[in-house]
Amino acid sequence: MKPVELVVRAVENSTVSGEVVLDPFTGSGTTLVACEKLGRRGRGIELSPGYVAVTLERLSLMGLTPKLID
Repeated sequence: MKPVELVVRAVENSTVSGEVVLDPFTGSGTTLVACEKLGRRGRGIELSPGYVAVTLERLSLMGLTPKLID
């Protein structure tokens, strides 16, 4: 898992508020957490059900209601 602040810096330097950020290898959801902190719309793709579960739980603990699209 990458530190959120590392990803925050990269997303902040590459996008502006409201833009969509695609993470094709979502893993534990660090990029999606960074997007939420910065007001970006994060979209992630992950093949591993275990990582999807981790990401969904992590976002839920932040008070978010992530959408899972099959």
